[in-house]
Amino acid sequence: MKNNLIDFIEESLKKGKKAQKEYSFGDGYVFIKDPLPDNIDLTYVLEAIENIIPPVMRAAVETIFIGDFEEFQDRHINAMFKHGTVYVTNDQTDNDDMIDDIVHEIAHSAEELYGYELYASDAKLTREFKQKRLKLEQLLKAQGFESQGYDFEDVEYSLDFDDYLYQVIGYPVLEGICIGLFPNAYAPTSIREYFASGFETYFLGNRDYLKKISPVLYRKLKEIIKND
Repeated sequence: MKNNLIDFIEESLKKGKKAQKEYSFGDGYVFIKDPLPDNIDLTYVLEAIENIIPPVMRAAVETIFIGDFEEFQDRHINAMFKHGTVYVTNDQTDNDDMIDDIVHEIAHSAEELYGYELYASDAKLTREFKQKRLKLEQLLKAQGFESQGYDFEDVEYSLDFDDYLYQVIGYPVLEGICIGLFPNAYAPTSIREYFASGFETYFLGNRDYLKKISPVLYRKLKEIIKND
């Protein structure tokens, strides 16, 4: 009888948690528009991010919305940051997958908040990114890939350049080339993605590796946290 009662209470708690539509995150809130898979523990995900990312780096995030949004389908993305809000898909593989998605968008929020420190105070981060882009072009040419018509010195996002990396080169090939050069295969896409990828590596990956391959990016992140 006792075990049956315990089972009943535990099952009721689980159902109550699944039915919950609103959670807190820092000083803001998290809203669930569409249900998450049963294996996702949102409380764990949010607490893990709060423990990993210091408040100074997530200060610009006011709200997180979880669900299936039309813009995701139109732009072939699974998360974005816009006007103080992180939008993230409810189609998640596991807790780590969701943590990665949210942290990447927190990185973009931090970039907006600390844009002056990252780019305007000096051009070191931009130069570091450009040098890596030019080195990437050399490595691609050495493997027989044509780069004519693509501006490897343009630091801003370009759909044509994104398609070149994704469709012409392909991420499996790019991943191998980027080892020791970029934090990951998506980092060469633009300087914003370079920063966001470095941000992820700093907080979720190998910090020493980031310091070795991207010393300026590493130092910028460390200075922002230190000067808070």
